[in-house]
Amino acid sequence: MERSKKGMGLDNLVPAVITIILIGLLLGIGLYAMYAIGDGVASETITITNETVRLGTTPVSVATSDDCHARTFTLVSLQNYTTNATVPATNYTFSTAGLLTGLSGDDDLNNSDSRIIYTYVGTSYAGTTDACETLDTSITGIGGLASWIAVIVVVLAAAIILGIVISSFGKSSGSV
Repeated sequence: MERSKKGMGLDNLVPAVITIILIGLLLGIGLYAMYAIGDGVASETITITNETVRLGTTPVSVATSDDCHARTFTLVSLQNYTTNATVPATNYTFSTAGLLTGLSGDDDLNNSDSRIIYTYVGTSYAGTTDACETLDTSITGIGGLASWIAVIVVVLAAAIILGIVISSFGKSSGSV
């Protein structure tokens, strides 16, 4: 029986590259779908009344900004905690991510406790929050797997190059 003298070539790389591309596409589509489902689970508009925050020039997050898929924050009212005076909109900024930042210039209202009323889109039902957090945990786990694709590609390429080098030294002139 004659032994094949042909070493590994670039044609061995084609099935591996196609497999890696398909895995990457499936991971991307899966992550997108899971994130969209998480947004769908957390889709009710919630109003928070009289949360106490310290208005200052350093951005501060409202309490619910870390809730599962909490988004689209809108400020309804901001009042000084002790005087109940409404803080003028020119004295602060409030982002859709739930960050409140006082602007410098009005020392009477900055660096003081304030009551804030705001709305956001998210979830208030505990069972839904558990489902949402489970989805986020899955997204994080699959995202971690996706970061290994680069390592797998490098190892695969090294294996093919090593196979080519080893097969070039293993050539014999006769048949076995």
